[in-house]
Amino acid sequence: MNLQTHICDDLWLAIQSTYTVGNYCGAILDAMHCLSNMLRDKTGADGDGVALVGQALGGDSPRLRINKLQTETEKSEQRGIEDILRGMYRAIRNPRSHEQIEDTQETADAIIHFANYLMGIIRGAEEPFVLSKFMTRVLDPDFVRSQRYAELLVEAIPTNKRLDTLISVYREKLNGDIYNVGLVVRALLGRLTEDQRKQYLAVVSDEISTVTDEKELRCNLHLMPPIYWQQLQEISRMRVENRVIRAIKEGQSINGRCQRGALATWAREHFAYFTSKHQVGIVLVDKLETDDRSESLYVVEGFFQQLLMTVGATHQIARCVRAISAMVRQGNEVARSALLQNVQALPEDWQKEFARELKDLTNENNPAAYLPFDSAPFLSSDFPIHEDDIPF
Repeated sequence: MNLQTHICDDLWLAIQSTYTVGNYCGAILDAMHCLSNMLRDKTGADGDGVALVGQALGGDSPRLRINKLQTETEKSEQRGIEDILRGMYRAIRNPRSHEQIEDTQETADAIIHFANYLMGIIRGAEEPFVLSKFMTRVLDPDFVRSQRYAELLVEAIPTNKRLDTLISVYREKLNGDIYNVGLVVRALLGRLTEDQRKQYLAVVSDEISTVTDEKELRCNLHLMPPIYWQQLQEISRMRVENRVIRAIKEGQSINGRCQRGALATWAREHFAYFTSKHQVGIVLVDKLETDDRSESLYVVEGFFQQLLMTVGATHQIARCVRAISAMVRQGNEVARSALLQNVQALPEDWQKEFARELKDLTNENNPAAYLPFDSAPFLSSDFPIHEDDIPF
C-alpha cells in the first residue's frame, strides 16, 4: 500500500522524512505533532497534548465544534472525539516520547491512517472564529455604533489572528461605515502586542505614502488614533501633514458649511502630534487675519480648539485674539458664539488677552459669560443676530 496516496498532503509532508527511511516510531510522533499544530492553528490554543485537546474541544462552549452541539447525540459525539484525541496522546504519543519503541510499518500505517481520519474531522469542524463571518458583522448595516459593541465583537478573535484580522478590516475600510470600522480598529489596536502594532502601522504607512484619493486619506486619518501618529514612518507622516496644510490654506466656509479644505477637519485631533504642528499654527493664524470672511470663518468654525494646540508664541496668540475680536466687533455671531463656547477652556493668557481686547464690549451687569481665571464678566448677553450670521 502506498501510504502517501491515502493521507492528506500536510500529513505526508510532516512524516515523509522519517517514514521513508523506516523510522516508523518517529513517523508516528511526526503525525501527532502535525495533528497538534492543526489544533493550534484552528483554535488559537497554545497548550500541548491532553491540555491542548481540552482547550480545543472541551467545555460547554468549545473553541472547535465538530457539529452544531444542539442535541444530546451531537454533544456526545463531541465528547467522544475529545476522548479519542486525549487517548491518542496518552496511549500513542506519550509512550513513544518517553521510551524507545520499535514500531513496524504495519503499526505506523494504522496509526497514521487514524490520525489522518481525525485531522479530517478537525479540518471540517466549525472554527470559533472565521474571518469572512467577522467581516460580515463589521460591515453589518445593523452594527451598533458603540465601543462596547465593538469590544464584544473582537473578544471572539483568537490572539494569533488579531493582527491579520485588523489588517483585513483596514483594507475593507472603504466598503463599510467608516465610524463603525473605526470602532473595531480601535478595539483591535488595544489588544495587539507592541510588535503586532508595529507591523500594522507599517501597513498603514505604506498605504498613505502613495494614496492620493481624498476619501481614502480621510478614512486613514479617522482610523488612526492620534497617539500612534508619530509611530508611522516619517516620510509618510510628512506627506500627509503637507497635504493637510494645503487643505487648510484652501479652506473656506460659507453659510456654516465647509466648502473647501474638508480634509483638514479629519486631522484636527492629530495636530498636537504633527511634526509640523507649528507650521499648521502659522497657516491658521494667517487665515484668521485674511479679509476673506469665508476663510476666517473656516478657522473659527472648524479649528478654534486646534489653535490652542498649534499656536504657542506670544505674538501669535496676540494675532489670534485680535483677529477673532475684530470679527466679534464686526457683529459676526459665528465668531462670537465660538468664542463663548470655548472661552472657559482657554488658557489664562488667552483669556486675559480677550478680556483686554473686548473690554469695551463687556456689560458687567449683564455679561454673556464669566472668565474662569478671575471670575471677570465677559462680553454682553445682549447681541442681535443678523440673518446672514446664523451659524449652522
